[in-house]
Amino acid sequence: MNTFRWMLLTGAIVVLVAAAPRIRPPEPSESVAFVHDPLKRLASRFDTFASVPGDPRGRIVYGTSRGYLHLLEFNGSRYQEIWVSPPLLSRIQKVLVADLGNDGTCQIVATNTRGGLYVYDVNTFALLSRTQETQFRSIEAMTVSDVDGDRRMEILFLSENRLFIFDAVHFVEKWRSDNLYRATDIAVGDVDGDGQQEIVLSSGHVLDAAFRNLEWENTTPFGEIIELGDVDGDGKLEVIGGTTQATTIWDVDERREKWD
Repeated sequence: MNTFRWMLLTGAIVVLVAAAPRIRPPEPSESVAFVHDPLKRLASRFDTFASVPGDPRGRIVYGTSRGYLHLLEFNGSRYQEIWVSPPLLSRIQKVLVADLGNDGTCQIVATNTRGGLYVYDVNTFALLSRTQETQFRSIEAMTVSDVDGDRRMEILFLSENRLFIFDAVHFVEKWRSDNLYRATDIAVGDVDGDGQQEIVLSSGHVLDAAFRNLEWENTTPFGEIIELGDVDGDGKLEVIGGTTQATTIWDVDERREKWD
């Protein structure tokens, strides 16, 4: 996450969150009061906030600069903190929540600034998987998606500019790129309308998700952060790239910037 977004997030947490224990889980009588709607918006805007999809309990996870994950639950009037992770060694950089095994149970996936990647069960809080402390020096970007069509998620991440794909259930490496990509964000979707998924990197590279062949290399990066969406209603996803200064929209199937 860039410095600008981290400053915004830190300020929002200070406003919304009262002081809370950092290491031990809180006692039932201890809670942290939150304003519901602003926190929900934060979960969709910041890399270190994530909501549990389809959760009737309204649970949200966020990571801190001190290296902790906090799990919150909405009780109808406010959020209450129900779990705090052990210390994860350095600042949390990315948090996602997804049903990795397609079995109806969600997991928390988090990375830190020292190249650590952790997977926790969102219900039992058990640590399911983690990278070894010296396995990766950094993780620049991370997402989860089913890139091979087996109905189970893979974890995709960039470490030292190399793209890795891990089996999210068994946490084993399935593939790593030979090429290096100076990217800061990853998205997965069908961006050219061929019915197949593509891996889109903020560096301007588009790869076939199944075979990892390079489909397109743009002459400039798409942006610091990217999202996919059908902005013109043609049934095809466009790449929306953003920086602190501008937003651009790219039409991948026509290999050009939209409305340039």
